[in-house]
Amino acid sequence: MTKRSMLLDRLNEVHSFPGPYTFKVIGTNSDEFLESVVRVVNETLGDGAEPDVSTRESSGGKHLSVTVSVEVSDAESVLEIYAGFRELDAARFVL
Repeated sequence: MTKRSMLLDRLNEVHSFPGPYTFKVIGTNSDEFLESVVRVVNETLGDGAEPDVSTRESSGGKHLSVTVSVEVSDAESVLEIYAGFRELDAARFVL
């Protein structure tokens, strides 16, 4: 069994799909970072995804925490979104 198939199995065990899923990404504090996080979600799920996005600036102002809650159709989409977040140059942590 591959790591990917194990992750898919685990996601399917602990979540009901389709359903809401919450992602958190921490990166540089910039409008471009925020826009790129939303773009990853929309490119993966389609422009009709309507993600609920909230942000929080770090105490020093250098980083931005972005929380995205969105309706996801399946575990595969969750992994695709995580992969897209990891490709962002401005991303520091993907949770």
